[in-house]
Amino acid sequence: MELTRKSFVAAAGLGLAAPFAGGNAIASVTPQESPLHFHVLGRHEYDSAAMLSTIASPKTQKQVFLSINPLLLAGNASLYVHMQNSMNAFEFSFGQGPGSLATLGIVSGPSTVYGLNDAMWTKYGFGAALNLAPTNVYYRAKSLAANGAPDDPNAIYQDWSAQAVLRRGGSFMLCHNAMTFVASLVAPGRGMTTQAVLSEFERNVQPGFLVVPAAVAAMQLALEHGWNSYEVI
Repeated sequence: MELTRKSFVAAAGLGLAAPFAGGNAIASVTPQESPLHFHVLGRHEYDSAAMLSTIASPKTQKQVFLSINPLLLAGNASLYVHMQNSMNAFEFSFGQGPGSLATLGIVSGPSTVYGLNDAMWTKYGFGAALNLAPTNVYYRAKSLAANGAPDDPNAIYQDWSAQAVLRRGGSFMLCHNAMTFVASLVAPGRGMTTQAVLSEFERNVQPGFLVVPAAVAAMQLALEHGWNSYEVI
């Protein structure tokens, strides 16, 4: 099975068929490997200390952004645009200074591909499948200069990339369960097992993206620690 927005949503049963298919019903799709098995990560299999440290941020103002679908705004990743806009408002419009707002992007569903590098995008054709660029151009910054005015197009404040968000103190978490599901979709067409593709994904995660067991659980943990949610679905 090829990875497409349509196949992912239908197979996952996310109930988001309309945005991908113009409102037409989509028949249920099941990965060829059945049943799908989500390995439950043990504490030693991911950086649990880093996850808990991020979640336990002492900042008063904390906003978590959940991205399920890789939506674009004028060719930019909507997730990063929203995170940058919120940080800009707190720093400049509200006058609360640099780093006043802690931001956390949690990616799941098809947005999982944002957390994988160009090698994976090229090999598995994520761009064509999801109507995105051929490679993960959304990750790379055009400018990280922090000495410009907030409206300066060459300053970091107008750079809509993951690297810009990270440089300003933002964080990202990548759902391992969603990685598993994406792997199950692309594996059959490559004559590979889900585990083989998943292992490849795990070796090709973008710097700054922290793999966590489950996005749904990470979101709940964030809410319990005082983060306010904004869904970029």
